[in-house]
Amino acid sequence: MNSFEHLRLHPERPQIRHIRHVAEKLQAGFFAVVPTETTYALMALPSALKAQESIRKLRNLDESHLWSLVCADLSQAAQFVSINNPSHRLLKHHLPGPYTFILPANSKLPKRVFGKRKDVGIRMPDHIVCQMLLETLAQPMLATSMQFPDDDFIASDPDLIVSRIKHLPAIFLDVGWGDVTPTTVVDLCGDAPEVRRKGLGDWL
Repeated sequence: MNSFEHLRLHPERPQIRHIRHVAEKLQAGFFAVVPTETTYALMALPSALKAQESIRKLRNLDESHLWSLVCADLSQAAQFVSINNPSHRLLKHHLPGPYTFILPANSKLPKRVFGKRKDVGIRMPDHIVCQMLLETLAQPMLATSMQFPDDDFIASDPDLIVSRIKHLPAIFLDVGWGDVTPTTVVDLCGDAPEVRRKGLGDWL
């Protein structure tokens, strides 16, 4: 497999040929560093087991790590999670946006990735690069924070990111410096929404 690629994209008007190239790389088994409206994120396809293993080694994660499922829209998310009417109203109001919503998993959630998990975090970023990539792929991606195990903060400096992943089968979608504030995590599996982590997204 060919090695690392560093692709510089316009943060508001990315070229579709670049997005298609990234989609091809992901389908070939690469992982990607993708910009979102919060931070950069490490992403791979659910079928790309070697890419997931590369991300685990890079971040020093164990097999039980909780991936988020990044989706293009609610209809795509509904293929993998159960969304009742109150949850649907909340999701429609807040997404796309800087939130991760934890929802009950259904039987179609990939077992080889998520095991016997009863819930999963759903993410729908409000960033044109990520949105165009999801639309081109026509399937969700797995995601985790762009944070190295020996760092206290999420990596936001493109030069640092390149220096740490340039030896790996990865593609970096570089739109400049990223944010360091993560998403707000809201658990919708109980009787009432519960904020698990306060991040960039407002929640009353």
